[in-house]
Amino acid sequence: MTTFSITPAAPRDLPHIQAMIRCLSAFHGDEAEVTLEQLQDFFFGDHAPALAFVARDGREIVGYAGVLKKLQIHSARIGFDIQHLYVAERSRAQGVGRALIATVRENAEEVGAKVVTIGTAPDNPTAHAAYRAMGLEEITDAGPRFRVFHDK
Repeated sequence: MTTFSITPAAPRDLPHIQAMIRCLSAFHGDEAEVTLEQLQDFFFGDHAPALAFVARDGREIVGYAGVLKKLQIHSARIGFDIQHLYVAERSRAQGVGRALIATVRENAEEVGAKVVTIGTAPDNPTAHAAYRAMGLEEITDAGPRFRVFHDK
């Protein structure tokens, strides 16, 4: 069994995070376009809208959670949404994802966030089963969502 630690990401971790984002995007049939400069701004800029946590096995980064800060305006509640959760294949099924989620929950509590959410693709039954096994509450009544794209 692998031993690992979870820490907030540091700017030096961004190339590893970018590589994991590329792997996650490829898994979903997408191509990651995010640059290192954009990641720097997202996670470490003056008004950073996101947080990142990394899982380390010794000095090697084996997982990452990318978390968006969100606000429910009507209730004035702060929340966190785990937009990305990635664990390197060789480190899966060893508690890394569970530990990343637990760290996000702890961080949320520290800053007064009232809810942590995580989503997954409808065609990812492995993630569905893992989140259920962790005791996460499945949201089934979120209602339809719509989007508008703006061409570049």
